[in-house]
Amino acid sequence: MKINLIRTANNKFWPASEEDLEQMKKLKIGDHYKADITLDHNYPLLQKIHVFFKYCAKHYYGDENVNKDQIQLTKDKLLMSAGYVKQVFLPDNIRFELKPTSISYAKMTEEERRDCYQKLVTAACKNVFHGASVEQWNDLMRFF
Repeated sequence: MKINLIRTANNKFWPASEEDLEQMKKLKIGDHYKADITLDHNYPLLQKIHVFFKYCAKHYYGDENVNKDQIQLTKDKLLMSAGYVKQVFLPDNIRFELKPTSISYAKMTEEERRDCYQKLVTAACKNVFHGASVEQWNDLMRFF
């Protein structure tokens, strides 16, 4: 289980999002847990990208109430459209599938993160918002 936390001024950790809060609710009070703490590089950009995936899923499915699977599917499609894809051979070693690669923002330089974000935005404009109204485009531009 991974939970994003933010350190507060009184030296306590607080869930970074609603999803993280839901994950923390699964932990029993009074039990002992061990954590490996790592610093996310440019957390605001990472948050913005996750909100962007959710925003794209809402537009793609035309529904304000998208679930995690729909957000993940939209994320996978955008990653593949942005060129973050790997080839996985099926057991017969003849056919293959293209699957999105997991992007690790922590291992990227600042320039690589910006380039990744730009590719994701371009992929969204081409594949998700291609038939959007002027009002939807204006909402999209306000997002950035």
